[in-house]
Amino acid sequence: MKKLLSIALVLMLALGCAVGCTTTEPDDTSTPTTDDPGDDPGTDIDASGLTIALSSQHLTNDFNRGILAGVTAMCNELGCRLITANAQGDSNQQVADIENFLTMEVDAVIIGGGEGPAFASIMQRMANEGIPCITVDITSEYSTCNVTSDNFNGGEQLGLYVTNKLAGVGNILALDTPGWHSLEIRLRMLDTVIMDYPNLNVVQTISIGTQDAVVNYYNEVKAYLQGNPDIDCIYCSWGLAAVGASQALRELGMQDEIFVVCTDADQVVLEEMRQADSPLTAVVGQYPDRLGSSAVTMAVAAALGQSIPREVYAPIILIEKTDPNAWFSAPAIMTPDEAWSVLYPDA
Repeated sequence: MKKLLSIALVLMLALGCAVGCTTTEPDDTSTPTTDDPGDDPGTDIDASGLTIALSSQHLTNDFNRGILAGVTAMCNELGCRLITANAQGDSNQQVADIENFLTMEVDAVIIGGGEGPAFASIMQRMANEGIPCITVDITSEYSTCNVTSDNFNGGEQLGLYVTNKLAGVGNILALDTPGWHSLEIRLRMLDTVIMDYPNLNVVQTISIGTQDAVVNYYNEVKAYLQGNPDIDCIYCSWGLAAVGASQALRELGMQDEIFVVCTDADQVVLEEMRQADSPLTAVVGQYPDRLGSSAVTMAVAAALGQSIPREVYAPIILIEKTDPNAWFSAPAIMTPDEAWSVLYPDA
C-alpha cells in the first residue's frame, strides 16, 4: 500500500528498433515542454538501469510530439534509458516496432496512441511475458495501465456546446479517424448528448486515416458540402480534421454558415482558431506532455513491481473563441490566446 501511495503522489505531481528507432541517455537539464513552473514531477524513484521503449504511431501533430516530449523529460528525470520508434502512421510498422523492442529486452513498453485493435496480439504476448505495457488513449484488457485525457468529459462538453449553439436544432457532420478508442469515446459522447434532442442529427460521419490528414479532410469536406450544403456544425474527433474542414469552409465561403468544433489544441489548430474569419469556435485542449510523463511514471513503477492503477486521467482545457464563459461547465476554460500561452509558452 505504501508503494501504491508513493506512486500516486508522483503521478499527481506529474499530472498537475525497426524503422526510426533512437535512444537517449539521461539529461538532468531536460524538463517537460508545457508544464507550469509549479508542476515539478521530482521524485526519489531510482530508475537507473531500466530501459523504457516508446512506440509513436506518428509525429505529425503537436499531441504526439508532446507525448514524446513528456516521455523524454520524465525518463531524463528518473534516470532511465529511452528507446523510441515512429511508425509514420503505419499500424503494421508500429506493431513491428514493438516486436523489435521486445528483442532488445526492454523493461516496459509505452504505446503512444494508435489503432488499438492492431496491438491485441503483441500486447497479449507482453502480458504473458510479464512486460509492462502502458498505453496512451488505448483501452485493452492487456494494457497494464492506460493513460488518457478525460475524453468522456471532453466529448460531453463539446456535445453540450453544439447543442446550445444550435439551440437544439440542426445537422451535424462528424469527422473521425478509424481505430482510436479515445476518438470513439468523443463521438459516442456527442451521440449521448444529442439523443435527447430529436431535431439534432449526425447526418454523416467521414472517417480518414492520419496520413496527410489536413489535405485529405479538406478535400473530403469540400466535396461533401458541395453536394450536401445543409450542414450547421462540423464535429471533429481530433484537431487536424478541424483544420482541413475550416480551410474547406473558408474556400467555399461558408465560414459564417457552419461552425467547427474539435478536440486537440495543436498549434496549427489554435492558429486557425485565432483567425478572424475562422469557423472553428470551440476546442477541447489536452496536456500531451503530461500524458507522456505519466506514462513513464507508470511504466517505471510497474517495472519495479509496484502496484499501479488500470487507468489514469489527465485534465483538459475548454477553449472558446469569443465567449469563454458560454455553456462550458468545467473549471479550466480559456480563450485561444490564453491556451496558447499555457500550452506553448516558448513558441
